[in-house]
Order: sequence, then structure tokens, then C-alpha cells
Amino acid sequence: MPGLIDAHWHTMLLSLPAEVALFTDLGFFNLLAGANAQATLSRSEVMGASIVADGVPEVQRRVREQLALGASQVKLTAGGGVSSPGPLGITAFSDAELRAAVEAARNWGTYVTVHAYSTASVQQAIDAGVPVIDHGHLIDDATAKLMAAKGIWWSLQPFLDDEDRAPQPDPVRNAEHREVIAGTDRAYALAKKYGVKTAFGTDILFDARLTKRQGAQLTKMVRWYTPAQVLKMATGDNGQLLALSGLRNPYPGKLGVVEKGALADLLLVDGNPFENIKLLENPDKNLLVIMKDGQIFKNLPGQ
Repeated sequence: MPGLIDAHWHTMLLSLPAEVALFTDLGFFNLLAGANAQATLSRSEVMGASIVADGVPEVQRRVREQLALGASQVKLTAGGGVSSPGPLGITAFSDAELRAAVEAARNWGTYVTVHAYSTASVQQAIDAGVPVIDHGHLIDDATAKLMAAKGIWWSLQPFLDDEDRAPQPDPVRNAEHREVIAGTDRAYALAKKYGVKTAFGTDILFDARLTKRQGAQLTKMVRWYTPAQVLKMATGDNGQLLALSGLRNPYPGKLGVVEKGALADLLLVDGNPFENIKLLENPDKNLLVIMKDGQIFKNLPGQ
């Protein structure tokens, strides 16, 4: 099968609790990031955790700066969030600032995605020309319909009140987290109702335990989709999403499919994940061969 793609992955912020990450030595941070990147075979960029930009000129400068440093696309925190500043319902940028970021990225041949949960922040981003929404768990019916009509990608995550729910540091964050979780089922229902282009991602943050549950988070998607639909989302569909970065695409070839001319990102599974998708919950045991861009990273003896 094609290699799996996680559309919402934090290489630098996976393993350490937030309160530790704020004060950890940068060298140790980089060592952890390297180990996490190797484990998930992700491509890390020259990056910082975040940058504050205020006003149109500064937004333009910061977007261009990140692209010049090698970013393939740019993500803006367009609203509040559980692990980001501000309540869930706020909008963090002006219309002009968002449009400036979209234009700056477009001039480099790529795009802007936004972190946004509420109807207001998602609507504002769509109006500014943003082609990808990350999260969006709290949007209304009309906004989902608009996303489908405009061909906007919806990068949703299966946030549920289960073993993967990370504890929050204070009552306010905990309440907001529960609000997001309560919106998950409805968000997936809206995505299916209107046929919104939907990406799979995990958004694992600040929890070393969850770094080993990437596959398990994928398999829980059968709550809303068939195994075949889940596998298509995490391979070919996510490959289409990554291709939006156009001139900045670090993968100059077709991703997420097994066909002549595509990048050789391949998995050999010990079993049939269409019949038993839970095989992917234990990659150490069940992924016999892992190949990325033609290079074998894992090949169990005897295979």
C-alpha cells in the first residue's frame, strides 16, 4: 500500500509537556525532534516554534521570511485554540492581514493554511482566499457548505474523549478541549454531508505517549468512514493536499498512490488493512517493509 501521510504533525513539539518545552535547552529540543522525525519519517524544515506578526507589513515580511528559510507552506493561528493563545471563538488577524499572507504565499507559488475552530475565524479565512482549514470542529452547517462549494480542504482530527485525550493544564483549557471534542462527530458529519475535501491528521502535541499512537488514531476514523475511505484519506487524499504547495513542494512527484511514475513511498503490510485496519495500530509488528522515496527504512528478516 502507499505510505501513510499525517496532515497535521508537530515535529518540534511532540514529546515534551508544554511547561517543559518553554525552558528546555534548544540542543535537546533538536535531538528529540530528530528522533521523532525519524520515527514518523517526516521532513523537518529550518523552523521556529512560532512567530508573532502584527500588522500587514509584518505579516508579509514574516511569511516571506519563512518561505525563504525553506517552508513549503505557511500556517497562521487565525483563531484561538486549546493549546494556543486566546479563547476558541476569537479571530486573531484582520481581513487585510490574512489577505496579505495569502498573497505573499501565492507569490511564492504556495498557500496559507489556518488554525481555526470557530465559524467566525473560518469564514474570515475563506473570504481572504485561504484554501485549507486546520481544525474547524465548531463551524456551522452553512460554513461547511461554503467550504465544499469553494473546494476548500478541511484538515480534521479525530479528537475524542478517549485514551488519546491529553490532560489540559487548567480548567479553562480543559473546558475548551471538551467543547472541541463535543464538536468532532458533527464536524465529520458535515464534511460527509457536503462532500468537503477532508484530510487526516493527528495534531499530537506535548505528549510522548501519543507519539506511538499515530496508527491507532488513524484506525479510530472507522467511527465515521469505511476502512477503504480511511486509507484513501491518509494516502492519496493527503497526497493531493501536500501538492497544493506547488513550486515549494518538497516532494516533486505523485504521493499516496501505487502507480508507475509515483514516488516510491510504500508499505508492505502483514495482512489486509481493508479487512482489518487495526493492523496499522502496531507498525513495529505489522509493517514488514517501509520504503520512502525508493529508500528502504525497514525490512524485517526473511522478507
